[in-house]
Amino acid sequence: MKKSLFYLLIVWAFVNLNFSFVFGKEIKFLIYSTQILGNSFQKDILNFYLENLRKSIIEEGISFETKFFSPTEARALLKAGAYEAIAELKTINIDDKISLEWKLILPERENPYYFSVYGDKDKIDQLVKETVNILKSLLEKKELVEKIRIKGNLRIGEDLILSHISTKPGDILDYKKLDQDLRSIYKMGYFENIEIKIDKGTKGAIVTFEVKENSSVKEVVFKGNKEVKTEDLKKIVNIEEGKIVTSKDLDKALENIKAYYEQLGYSGTKVVITSEKVSSAQIRLIFNIKEGKKKYIKRIEFVGNKAFSDKELKSLLSISEKSIFSPVKKIVKYLRAIVNPEPIAEPGVYNVAFLYRDLGKIETFYKNHGYIDVKIGDPIIKEEPDGVIIKIPIDEGPQYKVGEIKIEQDLFPEDKLYNKIRTSSGKVFSLKTLLEDKNILNHLFADYGYAYVKIDTDIQKDVEHKLVNVTFKIDKGPVVYINRIEIEGNTKTRDKVIRRQIRLAEGWPYSASRLEDSEIRLRRLGFFKDLKIEKEKGAKENELNLKVKVKEMLTGTFGIGGGYSSYDKFIIMFDITERNFLGKGQRVNLSGRLGTRSSRYSINFYDPYFRDTRYSLGWSLYNFELEYDDFTKDTKGGSIRIGYDFTSLLSGYIGFRYDDTKLKDLSDNVAEIILKSKDINITTAFQSGIAYDSRNRYFMPTKGWYHRLDLEYAGKILGGESNYLKIEGEHSVYMPIYKKLIGHIRLGYGYLTEGGAHKIPVFERFYLGGINSVRGYQYGDISPKDPVTDDKIGGTRKFFVQTEAIFPLIGSINLNGVIFFDMGNVWDKKTGFKSADLRKSIGIGLRWLSPFGPLRIEWGYNIDKKPGDDLSNFNFQIGGQF
Repeated sequence: MKKSLFYLLIVWAFVNLNFSFVFGKEIKFLIYSTQILGNSFQKDILNFYLENLRKSIIEEGISFETKFFSPTEARALLKAGAYEAIAELKTINIDDKISLEWKLILPERENPYYFSVYGDKDKIDQLVKETVNILKSLLEKKELVEKIRIKGNLRIGEDLILSHISTKPGDILDYKKLDQDLRSIYKMGYFENIEIKIDKGTKGAIVTFEVKENSSVKEVVFKGNKEVKTEDLKKIVNIEEGKIVTSKDLDKALENIKAYYEQLGYSGTKVVITSEKVSSAQIRLIFNIKEGKKKYIKRIEFVGNKAFSDKELKSLLSISEKSIFSPVKKIVKYLRAIVNPEPIAEPGVYNVAFLYRDLGKIETFYKNHGYIDVKIGDPIIKEEPDGVIIKIPIDEGPQYKVGEIKIEQDLFPEDKLYNKIRTSSGKVFSLKTLLEDKNILNHLFADYGYAYVKIDTDIQKDVEHKLVNVTFKIDKGPVVYINRIEIEGNTKTRDKVIRRQIRLAEGWPYSASRLEDSEIRLRRLGFFKDLKIEKEKGAKENELNLKVKVKEMLTGTFGIGGGYSSYDKFIIMFDITERNFLGKGQRVNLSGRLGTRSSRYSINFYDPYFRDTRYSLGWSLYNFELEYDDFTKDTKGGSIRIGYDFTSLLSGYIGFRYDDTKLKDLSDNVAEIILKSKDINITTAFQSGIAYDSRNRYFMPTKGWYHRLDLEYAGKILGGESNYLKIEGEHSVYMPIYKKLIGHIRLGYGYLTEGGAHKIPVFERFYLGGINSVRGYQYGDISPKDPVTDDKIGGTRKFFVQTEAIFPLIGSINLNGVIFFDMGNVWDKKTGFKSADLRKSIGIGLRWLSPFGPLRIEWGYNIDKKPGDDLSNFNFQIGGQF
C-alpha cells in the first residue's frame, strides 16, 4: 500500500512539473497601451473587438492581458520573462471603417513588429480572424501566407482553380493543408502535373501552384463502327474539339457508346480508348469499337401467369419475337418515331436494356389490376443457334379489391371529396387510379390557397378478405398568399400586358387552377416562344412568390414584292404586320401597292384592352383592289368595332362598316348578277358577333375549342345601297390523339339572305377554296356558276369541314407536319344542296413557328376533279393563326 502511494506521488509530481512539456506551454502577452482616434468611434466597439479576440486566440493556446504601463515598465516585464511579448494598440475610426494598428515587441527582435487590420465596423469577426492569424504566426514563429499564385494554366480559368484551394492569403502556412489542396486540384482532372513552390514575400510566404494542363482534343476519331454513323457517335460522346477531357469524361463517353449499341440490340460491344500526340498540347482521341452482333428472339414465354394471357403481356413489351412481319414492324417503328421520338426496340431483336425496362411495365400493369403482391422474377435467357428464348417468371399473388376508404381532412364536406375521386369500395384496386386521386385532391386543396398541401396515402392490406383499405391523410398547411409576382425575359412586351393575363394578384390567396389558366392565357397571346411560371417560397411560411419567365418571339412579319401593269407600270407591293405593337399587345397591319400613277393601301388596328379595360377597339381604313376571275373590285372604306370580354374565354363585339365599291374590268359577256352589282356602290353594314376561345396556345394549339358566330346586316335604313343579312359561323376543336399526335376538326358555314330588295353585291356572296376552307383549290374555285356565261357568281349558302392530323417533325425548331382531308361546297336556292356536289381534297403540309413568324405551306390534291379544275394546288401563308 505504501509502495503504491509512493508511485502515485511521483506520477503526480511528474505531471505537474512537466505539464507544459506534455500539453504545450501557453503563450501570454501584454497589451500595455490602447489609444482611440476619431471623434465618432465608440469605445464599446474596441472592447467588443478585444473580447472576441480573447475568446478566439485562447483556443490557439495564446492569451493576453490589457494593463496600462509605461513603455519602460512594459519592457522591464518582457525582459523579466513575465510575458512572451508586449504590444501597443491604436484604433482609428473613419466613417463606417476602422483600422486597428498593432505594435508588437518580441524579446528576440531588436525592432518592433508593426501590422494592421482594416475593415467594416460591422464585420468585427473578420478583423478578429485576421488578427489571430498574424499574432499566432509571430508568437509561434510560424509563417503567414501572403499571396497565392497560379502559373501554367492556359485554358483553365484561375478562378476555377482557386475555388479548389482551401488555403487563403492571411492563413498560417500549413503544409498538410497545402497537400490537401494539391490533391483537390488533381481531382479536377485537367492537369497531368502540379508542383507547389513557396517563396519569401515582404509579409509572409508566396505560394505558387505551377500546373501543366492535359492535352486538349484536336480530333475525335471512331474506328470499327459499321452499324452506327460517326455523326451519331459524336453526339453521344459529346466531346468537342479543343476541350481538355478528364477521366470522368472518358468513362461517361464509354458508357454512352455501349448503352447506345445495347439500345440498338448489338449486345457485347467493346470500346477501347487510345490517344495520339498531334502536338505538344493536343491529342487525337480514338475510340476503337468492336461492334457486337444482333441476336434475334425466337420465343418469349411467361411462367406462372393465370390472370392475363401471354398475348396480353407481350403487348406490354417493347421487344418482340422475330417473325415474317418483323420488317413491316420495323417500318412502322420508324413512322411512329416521327410522332413519338422515344427510343423503341427493333422488332425481333434481343435487347437487354429494353427487356429489363419492360419488367417494370409488367409489374405496374398487374398492380393497376389489383395484384399488389405480384413479383416479376429475373428473365431466364437461353441462347440457341436459331435464336434466343426468354422466359419471364411471374408470381401473381391474389387480386385485391378496394375496401374501406377514409379521407382525413377538416376543410370540405366529405361527400364533395368522395365524389371527386375514382377509387371506390368494391372496385378492383388500381395503383394508377390511387395516384390520380392523390393529384385530384392535391389540386382541389391547392385551388383554395393551400399551396403546400401534403397528401399521404396509407394502404392497409386485409389478406384474409383480399381487400385494400385506403386512407388519404391530408395536411393542408396554411393558406398561402401571393407575395410578389416577378416577370423576367420581356425586353419588348410591357409588364402590364403580361400581368393582365395573370389571374392572380399580389395579396390574393394562391389558386392552382388560376395559375394554370394564367399560363394558358399567356400562351394564347402568341408573343412568346417559351414561358413558364415558377413558384418560390416567400420569406414567411404563408407567402409564395411567382416568377414568370418568358422568351419572346418575333411578332412582326414583312412581305414585299413587285409587278407590272399597263396602267401603273412598275408596282411595289408590301405587307407589314405587328401583333405586339410597341410592346402594348396591340395589333397593326399595313398593306400597300405603290405604282407610278396610283397607290393602294389598307391599315388595320386592334387594341384588345382599350385604355386598360375589358373593352376592345378595332378600326380599319382601306383603298384596295381585289381581282376575281370575271371582274375587279375597287373598294374604298373603313370599319370600326368595339368589343367586350364577358369572361376570360367569352367575348362579343358590335361594329359598323362603310364601303364605296366599283366594279371594273368586266368581260363583254358577263353574268347578269355581276352586271347588276355594278350599280350597287355604297354598302353600310351593322356588324355583331360572339366568340369563345379555350385553345391553350395562339400558334399550334394542342387542345381546346374555338367557336365564333358573326352577323352582318346591310340595308337602306343605314344609308347604303346593299341590302342583305349575312350569318357566318366557325367551330374548331383540337385534341390529343396519341402522345404528340394532335387532331383538329374545323367546321364553317354561312347563310345569306337578300330580303325584298334583292340587292346582294356579287362580291358579298360566298366562295370557297384556299388555305382556310378547302385546300387543293384556289380561293373562289368552289362557287355556283351562271348557267349562261359560266361565270363564278358565288352562293348564298356555304359549308365546309377541315380535318387534319398534326405531328412534330423537328421539335427543337417547332416544325410540324400535317395530313388533311377537306370537303365543302357553296350553293344557293336555285342550285340547292346536293351531297354529291361536295368538293373534296386530301394533302400534306408543313407548319413552322419560324424565327421570322409562323409559316404554313400546304399542298392539296383535288379528289373529284371537274372540267376546268386544277388537279392540285399549293397554299402558302405567313402570319396568322394555325
